[in-house]
Amino acid sequence: MGKKGFTLVELLAVIVLISIITLIAIPSIRYADKKITQKNYETKKELIKTAAEEYGDDYKELIVYASTPTYYTDASGNSYPSLTITVRDLLRNGYITKDTDIKTEDVLDPRDDTSLLDKTIIVYIKNNRSYAKLNFN
Repeated sequence: MGKKGFTLVELLAVIVLISIITLIAIPSIRYADKKITQKNYETKKELIKTAAEEYGDDYKELIVYASTPTYYTDASGNSYPSLTITVRDLLRNGYITKDTDIKTEDVLDPRDDTSLLDKTIIVYIKNNRSYAKLNFN
């Protein structure tokens, strides 16, 4: 009579092979996930920086001609008229949008899901152009 099904040894061999493949694959998947999360964060920071520069362009006169001006000093010692804003200001004024996958009005750090709303940004005017320096990593 013909052989039906698999033997216990064959089934155990398959289980061992699947376990070995899984042990090899999990660290690679974790590494890829970490890299994707970091890239997502870097992209979000770039979007915030660009939005802050647009904000600076729109409020350039307020920054340059403020009654009590503040100044940003770069690494070379040059000072430029500046304004410190938060991510919340950008959200409130429509320069960025909240994260779509959450129910609250928030912008989250994808690395640990903490809020970025109170993080500060220095917007300064140099040669009639707006620049932004993020005060967070």
